Amino acid sequence: MALTEQEETKVRSIITAFDNGKTIAQLPVGDTNNPSKYLIEGVSKDTGESVQIPFADAVSIVNKHIAIRRWKRSLSTPVGEAYGNIDFLRELPSILGLGCYLVSLDRSRRKLDPTNHHRFADGSPAALDGTMGDYLWCWNAHYYAWWVDSTYYYEAVSLTPIPGRQNYYIPAGGTSALGAGVIDRTTNTLVSVVSNDAKYRGGNNDANKDDKYNTFLGKVATNLPAATFGSYARKKGQGWEAGWYVANAVVGYLYRIIMGTRHAQSAFNPNKDANGLYQGGTGVGVTDAAGWWNTDFGYYPFLSTSAGIELGDAVGVSDYDVIGADGTKKQTMHIPCFFGLKNFYGHIGLIERGALMNKLSDGSADYYVAPSLYSEFNINSIDGLIKAAKVPANSPAGWKYITEMSMQNLCCAPIVATGTSETYYADGWYNDNATSGLRCPFRRGNASYGAYAGLAYLHGNYAVTSAYVYWSSPLCYFAEDVSPVPVQN
Repeated sequence: MALTEQEETKVRSIITAFDNGKTIAQLPVGDTNNPSKYLIEGVSKDTGESVQIPFADAVSIVNKHIAIRRWKRSLSTPVGEAYGNIDFLRELPSILGLGCYLVSLDRSRRKLDPTNHHRFADGSPAALDGTMGDYLWCWNAHYYAWWVDSTYYYEAVSLTPIPGRQNYYIPAGGTSALGAGVIDRTTNTLVSVVSNDAKYRGGNNDANKDDKYNTFLGKVATNLPAATFGSYARKKGQGWEAGWYVANAVVGYLYRIIMGTRHAQSAFNPNKDANGLYQGGTGVGVTDAAGWWNTDFGYYPFLSTSAGIELGDAVGVSDYDVIGADGTKKQTMHIPCFFGLKNFYGHIGLIERGALMNKLSDGSADYYVAPSLYSEFNINSIDGLIKAAKVPANSPAGWKYITEMSMQNLCCAPIVATGTSETYYADGWYNDNATSGLRCPFRRGNASYGAYAGLAYLHGNYAVTSAYVYWSSPLCYFAEDVSPVPVQN
């Protein structure tokens, strides 16, 4: 129902009254905790008569530019419900400019053709080898909010602050389109490029493998601790980092809101629903690597940085045949792609920076985040950090599946872990229940973690100095400083 500006103002005031607990006429049926069962009064633009409008419809009318998904807390399904303005949700990927760009050192960016990343959107040739900038998956500036009521858990995105909610302002930014980091070995600078040049040799920079099947040429870099990845990224200047926790949060909530599921590993569905919205996940990715990963590759990267580029900015899956030591195909891997962001779970895991876990006497941990991208982040101390949440001890110690997650201060911290590989978030939380020390968040999982891997995944027993051959940290940037402190609108 179309309302005039004055009528919208009235609807907005009634919604505010509802939020403040005041009485609104309601249907004599259904669950009174469900806002869709409430009616609010409005005036018909066509007849001038007083009418009653379902509360959920009024939200859709008034909040013209808010994309919302919500999950019923009493249900274990990872699938969310589209809520609010369906048109805005449908157009959200284009509104936020999701896709791949070449980003210059000054953080200016240029859009690549959505169907062919070897040229720009204007048709001119584009090089992904570092000569024209870093190959990043980017978003436009926006606001994010999450909230919980007695019935639902909500996540929302808008271009303006969301009324009545704590809003997090997210500047324009991006993260490596490769899902992991590449290092320019001549300058020890973190980059995001697709090149077989020896200066970008991946893994642990072992040149002895250059002419072998398990070459590190054209692979991502691993086997370095978080602090080193961070220092290599900051060589590019202000606004650049490695695996910054806010970038990780952005990927997670945009995926959940756009795809409508918390379970990224659920089967890819090329068909949209009746509202033209995405449904389903992007498959298991490369989380199902068999024993050949160790015997043939020693758990080092086995995918080329060029894998999946042919999908452009699509949402989909790309097949990649892994050839082993004997020259035969070991396995066909299925690379997930989210508007051009590739291998964002599985293959090589993500080392997160800007966040720390401080272990407590009961085996749980307080979760801290840095107050600013531009602030000094000391990986050996929680001084000056914001305590955002508390992650649970696991009984017994080991793996659990995440049931509830806090997005307070954009921390992405599991707070309840009693689920399964197919319910709620469907991702793993590992805790060794140690009772002291700082831990660095290791995220998303690698190719040996199976169902545990995903966008909510958190490995919580790695020391801040940990470095492994199957973990990396992707280059990321923000156009301006980013803070995890919400503002009330």
